[in-house]
Amino acid sequence: MTALDKIVDLADGEKFYRFGNADGKYWIMPVRGMRTAMNLYQPSGIKGKMLKVLLPLLHWLPPVRKAIHATTLHCSLGKELHTLLCNVFDTEHIEFSIFEGTPSVHRKITMQLTCGSRILGYCKLSESNDIKKLFVKESGMLSWLADKGITDIPAVLYCDTLRCGMHIFVQSTAKTNASAIIHEWNGLHETFLAHLHERTKQRVLFEDSDYYKTLLALEEHIEWLPDNVEKEPITDAVATIRQEYCGREVEFSAYHGDFTPWNMFKENSRLFVFDFEYSAKSCPPGLDRYHFFTQTALFEKKWGVDEIIAFMASEEGAWIDKGIYRLYLIEIISRFTTRENKKVQGAEKELFAIWSNLLKAIG
Repeated sequence: MTALDKIVDLADGEKFYRFGNADGKYWIMPVRGMRTAMNLYQPSGIKGKMLKVLLPLLHWLPPVRKAIHATTLHCSLGKELHTLLCNVFDTEHIEFSIFEGTPSVHRKITMQLTCGSRILGYCKLSESNDIKKLFVKESGMLSWLADKGITDIPAVLYCDTLRCGMHIFVQSTAKTNASAIIHEWNGLHETFLAHLHERTKQRVLFEDSDYYKTLLALEEHIEWLPDNVEKEPITDAVATIRQEYCGREVEFSAYHGDFTPWNMFKENSRLFVFDFEYSAKSCPPGLDRYHFFTQTALFEKKWGVDEIIAFMASEEGAWIDKGIYRLYLIEIISRFTTRENKKVQGAEKELFAIWSNLLKAIG
């Protein structure tokens, strides 16, 4: 029995389409209410963005379904999950769409939960005990941020384990059909991160910070780096950071950890941010902007190392501080090294090579 089989009945219920992309990601979208359901679909490429707009309008055409290799199925929520979600959202009727997850050791199912054209919230599900720990961590982080006065984030509605063994995390949302995804950096991002820093900043000894833990984790597992990666730029960068920060008191603050267009949206001129799974409480301020820049450069603009370095040398890239970029690159390398647990492969191996080459270019 697959994880999906534990939470939905794939042979009975409303009509759905299942389609995927070249990265091995799959979505299950209801025919009824597809426009609202497609808010779950967060493409980074032009073709995906066109699909998001056009599929709700043209899905009834067989050539359109054939072009995206869509299959038809009937689907309904399992009884336990349906009862739980109806209770959480205080409704007798609930609809859903499904993202089957990004292929990785941390793969999880994400559901968007709706009632008509109203988006109620989201739930994430997994059989993995490691991901359960991420759910518990995110739950605690969101509660901590709320206590600090950070408002434009989800509220935790439920975090536990179902009788079928699936771990579940349910959160609220402010998203509507009018919400917009912002792919270019602007003042809304600046304002959110400035507020996050001001509300969560703290003075700590560097060795007591969450960021220092990333250095230790990377040093402990340096042999887990994939074989296509040049280790010397990474170890040199760690040594530089240690020399600059160790023994010092620093003013660090909360770090989202995956601050990208697909983890946020604009609603009524405000930026709402979600997916705090990889967040931390005490990291150097500014890292989130470097993550946004690097992820959009790689996955939306399709840049390589040369293009990123050229941007850094341009007038437009004058905001980039090589020291902060070094801090960011070490954090992301450490996170993926420990997360993948010696199983780095495919596209992720190429990411490691890019990060290492960027460190080499920074010096």
